[in-house]
Amino acid sequence: MSRSITIYLLKRNKMFWLCVSAILAVIALAIIGPFLTPYKPNQVLPVRSQPPSWEHPFGVDNMGYDVFSATVYGLRVSLSVGLIAALIATVVGVGLGIIAGYVGGVTDSVLDGLTILLLMLPPAFLLVILGTFYILGAPVTGPFKDLYTIVLLGVMTGLLSWHWTARATRSIASALKVSDFVAVSKLSGNSTLKIIFKDLLPNMASYVLLVFVIQLANALGTIVTLEFLGIKASDWSLFARVQQWLQMGALVSGVWWAWLLPGIVIVVLITSLYLLVNSLEEIFNPRARGE
Repeated sequence: MSRSITIYLLKRNKMFWLCVSAILAVIALAIIGPFLTPYKPNQVLPVRSQPPSWEHPFGVDNMGYDVFSATVYGLRVSLSVGLIAALIATVVGVGLGIIAGYVGGVTDSVLDGLTILLLMLPPAFLLVILGTFYILGAPVTGPFKDLYTIVLLGVMTGLLSWHWTARATRSIASALKVSDFVAVSKLSGNSTLKIIFKDLLPNMASYVLLVFVIQLANALGTIVTLEFLGIKASDWSLFARVQQWLQMGALVSGVWWAWLLPGIVIVVLITSLYLLVNSLEEIFNPRARGE
């Protein structure tokens, strides 16, 4: 697809711009938000159960925490874990898939066995087991504990999520390796690595973008599940704080703003990511447009 056609399809796709705007707004909230509030996420205030106001945009919960501060700081943690997991899953999946699809043979058979093994094992169950030993019992203490748990949870989630990406990428690479431009590149004496980076990857750019967005949405969904099970990257991770507010009686005591407003942020982010995938599919896939 030419660049001009892609730009034209992007301009007329309203859902794409709506989703991008919502995602950028949430990211901006995570980046700028902590500079807009004087309170820390674990700071206990002298007031309790105060509804949203100018001083406290998201209100104060029944434990004395400023909900806006907890939301913006928690977003940083949750987005960091999601981005690490999505990046690792995309790089590993696309990399292994291209190598297996282009090289074939034993490499392809080994990858196929690994993906089947990961498909048989439930990732959430493995993450709960690994998280119990390596996150809840983190060997790192002090100021670097949160960084350790964020990176570790992101890496573990990514390493257990690459398999479907690798299988799909393998199929695309297998189809591209018999194309004319790859044959010309081989005749020109280009190495396998050069063919992969100069010929195969550029023709997969749109798919790689789709994969990254899907992996990010899936990673955030997995993090929600884990943190509601008690495996959290930080004490002020957004999903963990929502669970804490619900456990502390915010729903029963009528402090609706303590769980509803952060919950809306979570739902908007994950829903926008999945809708963005549909929009990108319509742009890059002619069949999705009915052509």
